[in-house]
Amino acid sequence: MPVNRQYDRISLSGLATSLLLICTAVLFSGPASAQGSCGPISAPQAILEFNHKDPQLDRHRSVRWLNARAGGSPSYLVAGLTEYEMRASFDMRFEPRQVGFGRYCLDPVRVNPKVDVVKHLVYIASELNRGSCEYNVVYAHEGEHVKINQGMEADIRAALDDLIADVVRKVDAMFPLAADNVPGAMKRLLSEYGRDFKRRIRDIDRNRREHHRQIDTPAEYEKLSLACGPNSAFQTVLQAAAR
Repeated sequence: MPVNRQYDRISLSGLATSLLLICTAVLFSGPASAQGSCGPISAPQAILEFNHKDPQLDRHRSVRWLNARAGGSPSYLVAGLTEYEMRASFDMRFEPRQVGFGRYCLDPVRVNPKVDVVKHLVYIASELNRGSCEYNVVYAHEGEHVKINQGMEADIRAALDDLIADVVRKVDAMFPLAADNVPGAMKRLLSEYGRDFKRRIRDIDRNRREHHRQIDTPAEYEKLSLACGPNSAFQTVLQAAAR
């Protein structure tokens, strides 16, 4: 039976060699490689810098100017108008974390987007006297538009929370990088998430515009035009001024 004993010795020797190779690989690769990814990753610090701009009232524009500004429509007169504009920028910082011999994971440590409201104007036709029924009706309607605009900050904060969750999931699933690949990976992630944040801002802005359209309907305009009676300035003074 020497052949069988020789076979047993060869098998045990091969098994010992395999175990040695596996143990050596684990020692050199570090914990992150052993588990196949860089996780678990902690959520970064999130700081949204949102610079408000209080709405400014402009009563020096004629109803004719307002209609031209709004694009004009033969079916209704524009007696009030609200304009809103913002600009956004994005910053994000990663720190490399060594997890083995020449291998690194990227920890997101801070996300710092910035939003500046650069315009928030409310126009009310100069033909309307302050304190009149018509003025109050238009002022209240434009106030609804202002509320929609002022809800932007809460929407952006919610979008930022969602983006951070995406960052954590993606970075958590990344494999450790060689040192030479770290700068390029950080630049790529910053660019990718900067574009993602601005895409979310555009989506929020489209939703904001849709909310404005929902209160700027022909039916709503008809209701407002009759709010002060059948012979109010909506039917007399404004109609004459728009010609």
